[in-house]
Amino acid sequence: WTDVSGILMADPRIVKNPDTISRITYSELRELSYMGAQVLHEASVFPVRERGIPLNIRNTNLPDHPGTLIMEHFDAELPEEKGRLITGIAGKRNFTIVTIAKTGMSSSLGILRRILEIFERHGVSIDYTPSGIDSVSLVVSTEKTAGCIYSIVGDIQKDIKPDSVELTDNISVV
Repeated sequence: WTDVSGILMADPRIVKNPDTISRITYSELRELSYMGAQVLHEASVFPVRERGIPLNIRNTNLPDHPGTLIMEHFDAELPEEKGRLITGIAGKRNFTIVTIAKTGMSSSLGILRRILEIFERHGVSIDYTPSGIDSVSLVVSTEKTAGCIYSIVGDIQKDIKPDSVELTDNISVV
């Protein structure tokens, strides 16, 4: 029991009157939380998830509102589950995208591993890695790369010999 009627589909400070998520899996909840949604803390959810116990987030001021039901999985055959593509929307700010382009990159064995090793040597974890046939973009925390981004780019240029390396700052991930 809490003071809200379940978990909302979006941040009410950004989206006017977002709907309540009626059902969500523990995995979906974890993804939303990772992406910045201020929902249940993982440490508080872990013990019940581990034991397969469903959670129901309900509002003490509106006890008849069904709130949000959280379970490991739901039957996809239920009418309310058919056609559901999006559970909720969350986002985080302050990312940098490092885009590395090199002709024939997709057929160069081990090139992605070598790029990831460069970031690893600098103690920077990668949040996302969208790629194309001749390019890969690495989405990283701007804060975590603040003191080393130019060293990383230098190492990429030396070790990978790309056609280009492009930095894009002030990115939000939704």
